[in-house]
Amino acid sequence: MKVLVGITTSDLTALDHSALAISSTGGFTVRCQGVLGSPAPAGQILHLSLDKNTDGSDAVKFRYDGKKLSYLTSQKLLIEPHKGSSFIFTSITREYAKGRSNPVYKGDLEAFVHKGKLRIGLRIDLDQYLKGVLQSEIPASYPLEAIKAQAVAARTYALRPRISHMKHDSINVCDSYLCCQYFGGTKSAPGENHLKAIEQTAGQVLTYNSQPILALFSSNAGGHTESFDNCFSDPDTKEFPPPALPYLKGVWETKNAKAPRAFDLSNEDDLRAFYAAVPFTEDRASAHYRWKVHLSANQLESHLHNNVNKLLKNPDSAPYIVAPKSGEFGHIGTFRALKRGVAGTIIELGVSTSSGEWIIKKELVIRDFFSVPSAGLKRLKSARVFFDQSKDKLGLLANLTISGTGWGHGVGMQQSGASGFAKAGFDYQSILKLYYSQVAIDKV
Repeated sequence: MKVLVGITTSDLTALDHSALAISSTGGFTVRCQGVLGSPAPAGQILHLSLDKNTDGSDAVKFRYDGKKLSYLTSQKLLIEPHKGSSFIFTSITREYAKGRSNPVYKGDLEAFVHKGKLRIGLRIDLDQYLKGVLQSEIPASYPLEAIKAQAVAARTYALRPRISHMKHDSINVCDSYLCCQYFGGTKSAPGENHLKAIEQTAGQVLTYNSQPILALFSSNAGGHTESFDNCFSDPDTKEFPPPALPYLKGVWETKNAKAPRAFDLSNEDDLRAFYAAVPFTEDRASAHYRWKVHLSANQLESHLHNNVNKLLKNPDSAPYIVAPKSGEFGHIGTFRALKRGVAGTIIELGVSTSSGEWIIKKELVIRDFFSVPSAGLKRLKSARVFFDQSKDKLGLLANLTISGTGWGHGVGMQQSGASGFAKAGFDYQSILKLYYSQVAIDKV
C-alpha cells in the first residue's frame, strides 16, 4: 500500500510553497503530462514554481539549474528517482538531533497546483513512511514493545488522520507534527528496533466498528490521559467541544488500580495534590512529567496583548477566544481555570484584565496564548496546569508561576507511558488497548 505524504514548509505550518529546489543522490527524471523529460544526473537541481498556461490556467513550471528550458502544465508533474536514488529538498530545512538541515526522501514526488498554490507530495510505501515516522517520533532506545505500539498507532494514523487531507488537500497525510505526525524523511538509517517494530506488526492497524480509528498520541500526559473532546475541535465545523470518540477517553497510566482513587484531576485541589504526590504512574521517568514556569508581570504584559491579537487573526484559533465588550486586553489581573477535563486540562481559561474578562478555550490555543519569547517560552508544554499568583503593594499582578504535567495534548497513547508499561512487562497489544478503549487490532 502506498500513501501520498504532503511536504510542508520549513516551519511545518503550510503545504503551500512559493518555490521549491530539489536535488538527488543518483539522478531523476521528470514526467510531464505522461511524457518523459530528459534524465537529470546526480547533483543537478530541479526548480519548481507556479506559472500560467497560455489559456491563463495555473501551471507548474520546472527547470534544471540555470537552464532556460521549461515546461508548463496544468497537470501534475511526476518526479521519478533513478534506481537507489534519494531526493534532497535544498529549499526546505528540518530539525534533527544535530540541528537543522535539508531533509532527504526516498520515493516518487508529485508536484501539483492546488487552489492556485504549489504543492508537493511524496508517494511512498506505507511501511517506508513508517520508518521515517518512527525515526522522528520515538527513540530506538525505547523498549521494543513500546515502539511496536507506536508503529501500529502511526500506521493507523496514516490511514485516518484528524484532518481529512484527501478531501481538502489531495494527499493522504502531511509530514508536520503540528497537524498530523512528524515525518522527517530518511536522512539516516532507522534504528534496529524501529525496523523490528515495523516488521513484527506488519499490516496491523487499530479499528473501532471495523474502521481505522483516529490514533492520536503524544509525548507525556503526566500520569493521566485526556479525553478527545476536552482538547480537540471539529476540523470542518470548528465546533468545540466536538462529539466524543468512545475509544479516546482519559485513563490513568498505572497498573495499580487502587493508587489513583484519591484524585479527581478535574478538581484543582486534587490536581495540586497529585502534582505534589510521590510519582506512581508508569510515565513518571519522563523529564516532562512535572514542570514549572516562572513569569513576571512585565514579561506577561510585553507579550500577551500581542498574542491574543495574533490568535484572533488566525482562523484556526479565533473561534475559541471570547473578548469582553470593550474588545481591549488591558492590564492583567488574574488567571483562573473556568473548566477542566478529566486529566486536569484547562478547557476554558479566564483572564481578568482592567478592560474586562477574556475567555480562552481549547488546549493548544491556551498553550499558544502563553508564548513569552523573552522568557524562552514558545508555548506551554501542556494545558494541564494550575496558577500561583502574587500581587504587588497596589494589588496588581507581580509574578505568575505555572505548574504543569506532561508534554503535548495528552490524548491517546503516550510514548513515555508506553515505555514504562513495556518495562513493566506489558506487550504492545496490551499497551494499545489500555490507551485506546474498545478497539481491535486488525490487518489492512
